[in-house]
Amino acid sequence: MEVQEKTETPLHLSKRLLCGQIRTAIDRLFALEEGDGNLLRGHDRASALLMAAEGHGFEDVVLYYEHLMEHLRWKNLGHVLAGGNGDVGDITGKPELQKAYELGKSIQ
Repeated sequence: MEVQEKTETPLHLSKRLLCGQIRTAIDRLFALEEGDGNLLRGHDRASALLMAAEGHGFEDVVLYYEHLMEHLRWKNLGHVLAGGNGDVGDITGKPELQKAYELGKSIQ
C-alpha cells in the first residue's frame, strides 16, 4: 500500500482546483453565516488573504475570496500571494514576505 506524503485533497471549484483545507474553512464560514443569527455577516469585520503555494495560478482563489468578502459584507484588506514554493525554504527572501509584513502593519 502506497502512503501519500501530502495531506491536501484538492476539490473542484468551477472546474478548477482549490486545496481541501482552504475549501473547508471557507465552507464553514458560509455555514455560520447562513444560520438564523447571521453570526458573521457584517459586524465591521475585515480579512486579508495571505497565501503561499507551489504554483502561480491564484486567480480562482482570489475570485472566490473576493466573493466571500462580498457575501459576508466584510472589508477586504488585500492579499499577498507567493507562488513557486514547492520545497521547504523556497519562500525565504521573496519580496512577498515584506509585502505581507507591511500589510500586517497596516491593519489597525
